[in-house]
Amino acid sequence: MKRREFLKNTVVLANAAAFGGPAYGAQQASVPCPVTLLPMPDYGRDLEKEIAAVMAGDGLALKGKKVLLKPNFVEAHPERPINTNPAVIANVAHACLRLGAAEVIVGEASGHRRDPWFSVLNPSLRSILDKKVGCVDLNHGDAVAVPNKGGLTGLPRFYLAKPVAEADVLISLPKLKTHHWVGVTLCLKNLFGVLPGIYYGWPKNLLHYRGIERSILDLARTVKVHYSIIDGVVGMEGDGPIMGKAKPVGALVLSPFPLAADSTAARMMGFDPRKILYLAQAGRFLPGLTPQDVVIRGERPARFAAQFDCPDEFKGMRGGPFF
Repeated sequence: MKRREFLKNTVVLANAAAFGGPAYGAQQASVPCPVTLLPMPDYGRDLEKEIAAVMAGDGLALKGKKVLLKPNFVEAHPERPINTNPAVIANVAHACLRLGAAEVIVGEASGHRRDPWFSVLNPSLRSILDKKVGCVDLNHGDAVAVPNKGGLTGLPRFYLAKPVAEADVLISLPKLKTHHWVGVTLCLKNLFGVLPGIYYGWPKNLLHYRGIERSILDLARTVKVHYSIIDGVVGMEGDGPIMGKAKPVGALVLSPFPLAADSTAARMMGFDPRKILYLAQAGRFLPGLTPQDVVIRGERPARFAAQFDCPDEFKGMRGGPFF
């Protein structure tokens, strides 16, 4: 058995045992969770006004607020759709300014690249951002200790990058991808990047040792995400989040409810979120897991339906109700 397969099987078995009881949080009462699907057939389209209108319609108040945008940067391989595209980041940043944000910062603690030149400080991103938008590497610098409100990992606290802790509004901008450890990586998994590498290692080694699913769930209970926008213009299928292949979808997924965004995106990928361990468990304390919890706005989901390839150990994610 390969090392990766052995470690994954060990983590899955340990997590299944840990999640077996009812102690990790009561089921949330069902609430209507709006999820908007905006068509974006390519990265050349300007959607600043449309994104601003959707966020305002969802009740996201940004006037006078300090906003931190958290994209997903992992590795610098231009030939593969690994990272949140700079065009999506710029559209969202400028939409925030349009809604009156006092400050907009793009921040990321890349899981692989220690040099921020390859991620959040890359000139390809900086060159298309308004000069009012700042960029900051979250891997280095001060951190703020906050209590771990979950407890599955056994960690008493998390050390959040200081810009995350000081932001009034946190907006998650993940990439639509499969993941060879946890099935899919979307909004909830994107929270790994609020933790500095100087505390947690590369690629967030401590979280891997404690269990990736457990860490995701603890962070989901601890860190408040005010809004999520998934870059599904071109996703990644197969051996994600780095070695997979491009999968064009042509959509942005927007919601004030991160689990609703994740479950909707998973169904667009052809997966049943109830069969994805950490999403199913997140449904015990976050709304938005089932189709009945979600109100779709904008384009019809069938327009973006796609069958994503995935590693063999996650073929069981397929099936279930689409919408």
